[in-house]
Amino acid sequence: MSTVLISSGQISSGQNSSAARRRRSTLLGAFGAVVGVLLAGCGSGPAQASSAAIVGDVSIPLERVQNQIDVVLKKEPAAQEYQRQRTLDAQVSQPIVTLAVQHELITAAAKREGITVDENAVTQVVDSLGGAELASQRTVNDPATFRQRVRDQLMEIELGRKYADKLEVTFDYFLTKDSQDAITKAKLVAADPAKMEQFVKDSSQSAAGGQAELKAKITSAASPQIAQTMLFGVKPGTVVAFPPSPDNARWMVAYVRDRRTDAKPSGDSSVSQLTPDVLLGIGQRVMQPFAEEIQVKVNPRYGVWDMTLMKVVPAGEAGTAGFQATARTKSAA
Repeated sequence: MSTVLISSGQISSGQNSSAARRRRSTLLGAFGAVVGVLLAGCGSGPAQASSAAIVGDVSIPLERVQNQIDVVLKKEPAAQEYQRQRTLDAQVSQPIVTLAVQHELITAAAKREGITVDENAVTQVVDSLGGAELASQRTVNDPATFRQRVRDQLMEIELGRKYADKLEVTFDYFLTKDSQDAITKAKLVAADPAKMEQFVKDSSQSAAGGQAELKAKITSAASPQIAQTMLFGVKPGTVVAFPPSPDNARWMVAYVRDRRTDAKPSGDSSVSQLTPDVLLGIGQRVMQPFAEEIQVKVNPRYGVWDMTLMKVVPAGEAGTAGFQATARTKSAA
């Protein structure tokens, strides 16, 4: 599935070839972003302050993160190896902090949107994965809080379902050759939005015939895959740069003019046909402006909060998956 919430990776020790594990792996495909966060990561940072992160006015204590790290160390031999290699913070702590931040964001967003999840549905998912203890093996999840992970993800899916055919974005855009070129030009547009028109013109007239358009309009109902990108998760007046798809080397630079959450669904749209992972991705982008509004602050020990991925990343990796900035507006004379 899409890894927009948090990058996950199988740890390399041991075999995982039994039919039961294959079935569990398949089921985790739809719930992997939160439920199946596998041990992965690199780098570490210095510890400071008393909070692992602050989400709005909610503090996530360092002590709570440490307790979860201790659980992972006891149940995962690979985590013990990470500790010996002095990479435990990034390999284990970073995903744990990400999950804690996401929990606060999802809880607050669900409350505002009036979204609830049937506890029977949570039980059904947990049971289908073989129970909390089995499903949390080889991940940074704590069996004791596994139901919470499932509940969080189901709520985010429901958030995506609510807005899957109601989002609409109007924007100027052009495609460029790579991330470095895209970010450079995005910064220029952010400093002076008037430059966007010339970039679009240049791209349209290039020998490569680059895609570019002013005042383009797209809906989540018509393009659910694009609706999972940061293009749909930022406020009007924001400049973004990101790869439209993982297998495309080119990046898009876009200036978002308008974003609506009450667009009329098209006649041929069908939310019922969208898979859980697509709904999850859309739900994340609905939640992104909310995350900006209440603000997420991460202890530098673990890195920084990346709005593109909606996860904690090492400080040196911030912006590598995408760029966003509020465009500068001319002051009144």
